[in-house]
Amino acid sequence: MFKQHFDWRLLSWQIRDLIRKNPPKDTRNFHFQRFHDPRFDESAGSFDNNEFEENYSFIRDIKKREKQELEKELKHLEDNAPRKKEILYLLKRMKNQETTKKLLDKQKQERLQKQNEIMEAAKEGKKPYIPKKSDMKMQRLVESYQTLKKSGKLEKYLEKKRRKQFSKDKKRFYQ
Repeated sequence: MFKQHFDWRLLSWQIRDLIRKNPPKDTRNFHFQRFHDPRFDESAGSFDNNEFEENYSFIRDIKKREKQELEKELKHLEDNAPRKKEILYLLKRMKNQETTKKLLDKQKQERLQKQNEIMEAAKEGKKPYIPKKSDMKMQRLVESYQTLKKSGKLEKYLEKKRRKQFSKDKKRFYQ
């Protein structure tokens, strides 16, 4: 057996490659294939929520029909039926989705109204007032406060807020 002569100036990975019994795989020239989701590909175009709502408006009708069917089925079920829990869960979920949809639509209408007011002021030659995000947030809080006061749920809401803040403070204090 003869000794191999090493040039110690070689990099460590080159030395390891010389010592190995099996030749190393050439990973330096390997081309990784990138996988991407075609739904989010730029070539597919950008997402327009309004267009989506127009094109898939029939889904609202389907959801209404499903909700009515579930309510009918719920009336005919017994109290301790296992299917009743599922139906109640689904109905609650549908109701929550409707309320969030209404809230988003309301916010969108408010945004459009503000934009129209700004544009009208600009057309009249006045300096348009563009409210800050903090002002908008305060206005939304005042509106929610008034609606809660009218519905009589203000005390419950404030109590919940207090408990939440107390738990946050407690966590911070005991860290």
